[in-house]
Amino acid sequence: MSKILENEIKIIINYFNANDLNKTLELSKKILKKNPENDFILNIVGLCYQKFTDYEKAKNFFIQAISINKRNISALTNYSNNLKYTFHYSEAKKFYQKALDINTNHIPALINFANLNYLINKNSKAIELLEKANNLNNNLIPVHLNLAIVYQSLGNFKKAIYHLDKINEIDPSFTRADKIKSVLVNYNENNNHLEEMMQKLQKLKLTDNQKVYLYFSISKAFEDLKDFTNAFKFMKQGNDLKFKKSNYNVELEIEKSKKIIEIFNKSDPLDNDKIIQDKIPIFIIGMPRSGTSLLENILSSHGNVEGLGELNVLNNIANKEFLDNQIFNNLDLKKKNIENIAEKYSKIIKAFEIDKVYYTDKTLLNFNWVGVIKNCFPKSKIIHCFRNPKDNLLSIYKNYFDHEGDWCYDEKVLIKYYKNYLNIINYWKKQFPDHIYNLKYEDLVEDPLNNTKNLLNFCGLGWDDNCLNFYNNHNTIKTLSVKQARSKIYKSSVNTFENYKTISKDLFKEL
Repeated sequence: MSKILENEIKIIINYFNANDLNKTLELSKKILKKNPENDFILNIVGLCYQKFTDYEKAKNFFIQAISINKRNISALTNYSNNLKYTFHYSEAKKFYQKALDINTNHIPALINFANLNYLINKNSKAIELLEKANNLNNNLIPVHLNLAIVYQSLGNFKKAIYHLDKINEIDPSFTRADKIKSVLVNYNENNNHLEEMMQKLQKLKLTDNQKVYLYFSISKAFEDLKDFTNAFKFMKQGNDLKFKKSNYNVELEIEKSKKIIEIFNKSDPLDNDKIIQDKIPIFIIGMPRSGTSLLENILSSHGNVEGLGELNVLNNIANKEFLDNQIFNNLDLKKKNIENIAEKYSKIIKAFEIDKVYYTDKTLLNFNWVGVIKNCFPKSKIIHCFRNPKDNLLSIYKNYFDHEGDWCYDEKVLIKYYKNYLNIINYWKKQFPDHIYNLKYEDLVEDPLNNTKNLLNFCGLGWDDNCLNFYNNHNTIKTLSVKQARSKIYKSSVNTFENYKTISKDLFKEL
């Protein structure tokens, strides 16, 4: 490599590390004109497109880099990530393994392969890979963060907190660790962490994103201590700051739901009675914080049910089928669309290696796609969870979500989103009155025995005593409700809005 090219590559790396992706692409493409087979630069370009979420372009550059240099371990790992991001889990496993065959101690491959295993609920393998990475270097935040997330999802809160505390030692400003820890800590028993977080706000120079994590964490701590005035104060600060940095437009979501309803109103029923299903999915839908994690833990305690958690697979595929391809313009539901969705979904599900007849998919936002679900999987079961609206929206408003979307962080937007959800759910209830089981959270916690019996009957499942002892279930739980869903039934989350109605008299008044 010439000295000039070496200097140009150093400049490109600096731009990439500064997250100036457009400049990185501009300079990289100049080099590729002269050196089209520079696999290092091809990999960098692929990474840029990956960060732009243009996975198809990213894929092409990674494949070029690998074809030129089959031992380019970074390109192999990044291509594996690309496959993972696009739900090609089985293919991703093969390429992670190829990377590790070249260097068994390549930490990025170990971390990302572990993340894939966590996604498909192979938690023992995920822990094995992460512990290996940790033994190679025990001062890496991504390793400790991923270990904390896996242990948390398995209910091993002690180990999760150990790794979160380790992150705090490495970098106290990595406040995402504080947010995760706040879910696991009971501040009535130990409020040292609250004091630590307050000190961070006062003494550390934090970015807005770092502050947001702390605001939500501190709010949760004050709520544990029943100091609802301070809990609301920090809750509102977190929401306001988070939404301030958002460009979310709830009207697009409302328009999307209207178009979906229009599609199904204008489409003829499809003949899907002959579709063969060797596995029966149970789709759990509704708003976040409506009792869905508790419900899934009850169901997955049954001997014939595998709990898969929030997959976001069908929602992703359906969005692409109907939105990215602009099929909304035709406003018709074709058999081809349904077959494409069913085939893609089933292929992804195979990566989970399910050995039970039933499995749960708790992607809440599937409430938009009930018509697609019933056409793709006629034997599927759909359970709609709901609870007192003000309790539900307060529980959303007081939490920081990693994946739900920025509609959570503004009261007016949240109410609009909720009303849109009610509208499309009510539409599906009319379309499929005998195929949606409506479960009210307050009824479930008041009478778990009879509600569980009715639920199992709807799903076509026999009685299993384990469903009442769901708190002993070792199923993976990947949501904010991980601690609550592993506890025995309790009623303290009913009417929680009462704690705040005098502090903010206008809160959710439109409901």
